Amino acid sequence: MTVRSFEEAVRLLNDRINLEHLQSFTPRVMEGRLDPLRQILVSLGNPEATYRTVHVTGTKGKGSVCVMLESILREADCRVGRFTSPHIHSFTERLMVDGIACPPEEFADLLFSVYEQIEPDTLQSLTYFELLTLLAFAYFAQQEVDVAVFEVGLGGRLDATNICRPDVSVITSISYDHMTQLGPTLSDIAAEKGGIIKPSVPVVTTVQHTEPLNVIREKAQSVGAPLYVLNEHFFVCLTRPPYTFRYESRLPEFPVKFSLDDISLKMPGRHQMSNAAAAISAFLLLQVEGRQLTAGRLHAALQNASLPLRVEIIRWREHSPTFVFDGAHNRASMHAFVQTVLEMFPNRRLFLIFGTLMEKDVEGMFAEIAGHFYHIFLTQTLDSSRRFPPCELRSLLALPEEHLTVAEDCRDALGQCMQRAEKEDVICITGSLYFAAELRTFTEPDA
Repeated sequence: MTVRSFEEAVRLLNDRINLEHLQSFTPRVMEGRLDPLRQILVSLGNPEATYRTVHVTGTKGKGSVCVMLESILREADCRVGRFTSPHIHSFTERLMVDGIACPPEEFADLLFSVYEQIEPDTLQSLTYFELLTLLAFAYFAQQEVDVAVFEVGLGGRLDATNICRPDVSVITSISYDHMTQLGPTLSDIAAEKGGIIKPSVPVVTTVQHTEPLNVIREKAQSVGAPLYVLNEHFFVCLTRPPYTFRYESRLPEFPVKFSLDDISLKMPGRHQMSNAAAAISAFLLLQVEGRQLTAGRLHAALQNASLPLRVEIIRWREHSPTFVFDGAHNRASMHAFVQTVLEMFPNRRLFLIFGTLMEKDVEGMFAEIAGHFYHIFLTQTLDSSRRFPPCELRSLLALPEEHLTVAEDCRDALGQCMQRAEKEDVICITGSLYFAAELRTFTEPDA
């Protein structure tokens, strides 16, 4: 099969089954799929063995940890690959080297070269995410990266990224999400996330809830993996509200003694302090030979690290309201988002434009939203088959009619909100990463 152009590569990739669009699938769909993927890596010459790897999972915060760690490693003069999901504009964003997405023409060449080396029957069985994961392994080797940071797509144990050979594993906070696939309890979810733990490979975790943390402890102990836990082996302490903090790791609890004061981040929110601590700890454990960082360079790395749609604050024009975009889509992430907005914009009138996807914990998110917004607009994305109808959202939100608007078209909701809002007001857009990304495009001055 010949891939002659990027457009053809897109078509071939999109022909794969995309489980990201099939949220009702069950774990048995993925059972037994990792060994064939490992065999494909062998046929590709084991590209994953040519660089060091950090593997990151968790319910929330894993994307932030990945981009913070990438920034730290680049500041330490490493060439860094980063594989994350989902993408916002193009799937080539998932394959990043030194912060630059894989160029379309290189992606087409990459896909063609990998296609040639996979048996047709095996190739036909690969899902969208599995193929992208294999391409990432090959691309990072091709680009001669020093370190690759791989973010789990879903869960961990059965995720395609779990064929990597990590030097460090990271497990961020665990909360209720994707229960159909991962199980109904925090222990079930932690067991799936803990599936990335490998024998003798050090694990960093920011999990604080006793129930999932115990599961992670047991898994690490069972395979002989050193485990380092936030507030037990490494620490963060708020030193200047709202978000300036100190990081410290101590001997003998942690293998490296290190401290850093006056840390500030580009991504706001107290929850990001824990994510930064995980990134710093992973870097210290990685111990990249000859790549030491001064305090100043580490400060710069953390201040420069950012991801779109993570409490992303934009004011397009001088006289326009302030926009805040965020991909919160479960109760825990909505709580963090609301608290961050309240801290950053005290005594400001807050508007909310909310849209989400089916199977999300809408009632949990609404419990966090309740009482904090002057007016709420319930709406939906334009074309997703998984969108949650706004009329059904309305039935779940107990709010007086004068503080609530239902709009079938998200552009209409945006227009109505902007007509109501004044320049000192704040318009928050959240409920789904895809929804926030779509509305962000519509709010741009040239849109």
